[in-house]
Amino acid sequence: MQLKKWLITAAIVTVMLSLTGCGKNQKLSTSTPLPTSAQPTEVHPVEASDTAGDIGSQQAVESKINVWLTKNYPGDWKVVGTTLSKGNYIENGHYKIVDGIETLFPGTMGVSIFVGEVRISSSVKKGTERVLKGFPTPEEIGEVLKSGKATSSLSSDYLKVYIPFQTGGKTLAVLTVSVPHQ
Repeated sequence: MQLKKWLITAAIVTVMLSLTGCGKNQKLSTSTPLPTSAQPTEVHPVEASDTAGDIGSQQAVESKINVWLTKNYPGDWKVVGTTLSKGNYIENGHYKIVDGIETLFPGTMGVSIFVGEVRISSSVKKGTERVLKGFPTPEEIGEVLKSGKATSSLSSDYLKVYIPFQTGGKTLAVLTVSVPHQ
């Protein structure tokens, strides 16, 4: 069964990588954001963005992350309250997924995971503390939770990619990563 999953993932990755250059000049549409709770005015260090997404790069980032997650964390995504797990691994308080994904993209501005509007994991640190609270939830999180589709945006030479984590067609969480854009 694992071999079958691996082969399917490899086939998807191959197709996605072959299409990487096809969407270079397309802009991603943004829908009306879901309402968010009262937000502080300070912007999270990795949240500034515009809406000129690069689909080719988005697909490459998404593919690389999904292959890495499948290899290192087998099993389905699960959420109980705001606790996110994949297989037997729980991300809340451990940060292995965000830290591991950050190593995939040298020069990244950070990786965060949201369950609903709650940032439950982040590779971004202020001093020695993880940056989890005190910053607004990006409106794209609500869009991805609602649509179940990845999206991206460009800002200051960084591509910010929003990737849904799904089980059974239901989006349980959203990962964000800001990678240097060529």
